[in-house]
Amino acid sequence: MRFAGFGICAVAVAVSANACAGRHAMPVTAAAAGAQLSGVWDGINRTTIDAGIGAGDTRIEKQEWHLTQEGDAIAGYYIAALTFVSGDGRPYVCSRQPQFSTMQRFDVSGRVRAGAIEIEEVTQRAAQSRCDPGARRLSRYSGQLRGDVLTLVSDGLRQTLYRNRAPGQGDDATPAPALATAAPESPFPALTDGQAALQSQQPVDVSGLWVWEHRGMAPGGDDKQEREEWHVTQDGARLSGYYDRVVRQVSVDGHAYRCSMSLDFQISTRYQISGEVRGTELVIYENSFEVLDPSSCDNGKRRLDAYEGQASADELRLVWGVGGQVLRRAHPDVPTQRF
Repeated sequence: MRFAGFGICAVAVAVSANACAGRHAMPVTAAAAGAQLSGVWDGINRTTIDAGIGAGDTRIEKQEWHLTQEGDAIAGYYIAALTFVSGDGRPYVCSRQPQFSTMQRFDVSGRVRAGAIEIEEVTQRAAQSRCDPGARRLSRYSGQLRGDVLTLVSDGLRQTLYRNRAPGQGDDATPAPALATAAPESPFPALTDGQAALQSQQPVDVSGLWVWEHRGMAPGGDDKQEREEWHVTQDGARLSGYYDRVVRQVSVDGHAYRCSMSLDFQISTRYQISGEVRGTELVIYENSFEVLDPSSCDNGKRRLDAYEGQASADELRLVWGVGGQVLRRAHPDVPTQRF
């Protein structure tokens, strides 16, 4: 079991930890003194917690900033959607699942002073949830704007945001005021609220059957064959479904495995998934798993992962942890290799 609460607060930073290696001072001047920040800005970062009670867990933070600029004054807020995924598959106490999601809102203000962008968080609110990661110290940011890329730096950590443009907007277009000033439908809006944002990020269709296969060498030199069949259901931007993972290992020296008393063994596992697709970008979470083909050769070492990726008509390119894979859409009239 995993606990959620103040033990996670120490790692719940709102700036990207992806740039921990880049701690050198950066210019804080905007691309132009008259930089216009009004609009919606999106960013996402993913880190692995390396200390504390949540060590080994994955933390994914998706941010949506709503900013308005009048003269030199900046005002607005941003929504941070947080997802924590257990690194060893054990459930959190608050959710009774090996992952949980929650949201936080930060009101911000700032100014463009002599071409330099300065933004500070002024208040923090959390969604009503049993899995509250707790409050943290409010941050101050120095910023740099280059085209549609806004880079914010706080305490040496860097967060990159990208302008979310509505269809038909050019570089000189003024973002619709509704993007930054529209009242939310609920006290704590979801990141996908707002018709303009949805229209600018129409999700690609990823529903259907996807296949990944790999053949390589297991530790010790035996033949290892892996196959995954992903069954994805899509409802607008929301994804759900499952995938079946089959691993078959074959002895190459003619000696039988003690665990199976044969020259091979096979393990099948089903993973339930959920996620979101926005434009061609997607995020997928493994929610649970069940063993479909029990084997005495199964070492039981499984963990639930979170994926980020890019989608096209026939490929899903996924990145997880330090690995990656490419899923290809299955076509009924094209035979695929089966192990």
